[in-house]
Amino acid sequence: MSPKVRQFIPFLILISLLTSCLSSAPKEKKLKVATSANMQFVMKDIIKAFEKDTDIACEMIVGSSGKLSAQIINGAPYDVFVSADLFYPQALKNEKLNASDVIQYTEGKLVVWSKAKPYQVDGLGDTLISSIAIANPKTAPYGKAAQEVIQTLYGDQIKTKLVYGESISQVSQFILADQVDAGFNSIFVVNAPSNQKLGFWSEVPSNLYQPIAQGMISIKGGQENKAQQLLDFIMSDKGQEIINKYYH
Repeated sequence: MSPKVRQFIPFLILISLLTSCLSSAPKEKKLKVATSANMQFVMKDIIKAFEKDTDIACEMIVGSSGKLSAQIINGAPYDVFVSADLFYPQALKNEKLNASDVIQYTEGKLVVWSKAKPYQVDGLGDTLISSIAIANPKTAPYGKAAQEVIQTLYGDQIKTKLVYGESISQVSQFILADQVDAGFNSIFVVNAPSNQKLGFWSEVPSNLYQPIAQGMISIKGGQENKAQQLLDFIMSDKGQEIINKYYH
């Protein structure tokens, strides 16, 4: 072996060790954000801004509030829960799974959304309307609010028209695929940029249902500091400005 080659051996060994260390270094764990279906578009924008400001990577998991809270109780490794109501975050606090208090971050609005022609909530009894989608009232707060409205205005008169979706996301699919004539949805969904020009929507008078106070909470699991940063960001002027863009 020539002297020149011997000179390079320690250098090559060092490079090999550094490469091995870098490849075996653990990747930074993403902050897992369980998000109610009605907030998925808002939270996508919030997370994008949050990641830019903090360099904290996030992963969003979408579902109905009831199902997400059940998953957390059963051990799902989520760090933040952004709910469509206060009940489910409070249930997690009652189970002592929380790392923060329950924080109300906004109040929801219920709308009637349709693909082909506009409808008002007091016109859903029309005989030309044969199907109306609502989210499962047992697990989706907006489904519960829709049920209140229907009971107040119609009692059991339009019961046979109802088509139940697992969450607001599935209700949206029914509406946009023209599988139902109309459906109850969230203002945070119909005002998403991708949905704004799709169909027609009208706001449901707020006196027909209990206020939809929406809450969030951080979950114990080792990422409490990062989770708190996200909660703080959502409540900041920047976070609230993003929410308000969808609100009107």
